[in-house]
Amino acid sequence: MTTAIQYLAGQFNLQTRLFSNVTAGVSDSDSGKTLNENTNHIAWLTGHIVSTRYMMAAVLGLTAQEPFPALFANGKGRDAATVYPPMNELTRDWNSISEKIAAALENIPAEALQAKMPQPVPTGDTLGDFLGFLMHHEAYSIGQLGLARRFFGLESMKYN
Repeated sequence: MTTAIQYLAGQFNLQTRLFSNVTAGVSDSDSGKTLNENTNHIAWLTGHIVSTRYMMAAVLGLTAQEPFPALFANGKGRDAATVYPPMNELTRDWNSISEKIAAALENIPAEALQAKMPQPVPTGDTLGDFLGFLMHHEAYSIGQLGLARRFFGLESMKYN
């Protein structure tokens, strides 16, 4: 594994663990509440992060079906009129899709990170740029989940 891939894989593995920690103990009743009318709720953030992992899997050549494409695919925003699935359903596939992606990252050739993507991200237009941006995106969303946890009286997210 090259150094660049090693760093991406390390961040990926950290966020895999943090996502499980930050969603642990969130009740279904709290998951659908927003901090105010301009924020996303925990259920949407949770489903969105899982959906992003499926997007990452597809880019890495893995075939896996996103569990709730009608709710989250292609970056679909929160719909205030939608009742989102319970937390156990939203998080059910997290470990299995994450394991598949982790294995793909371990086996990706370094030169593949330089492959051009059809759609650029704010950090560039290569696969490496895309993966790095998704790592940032996940961290940003996990931070929002951490804030929401505290708002609803749950303990802080744990790093271990």
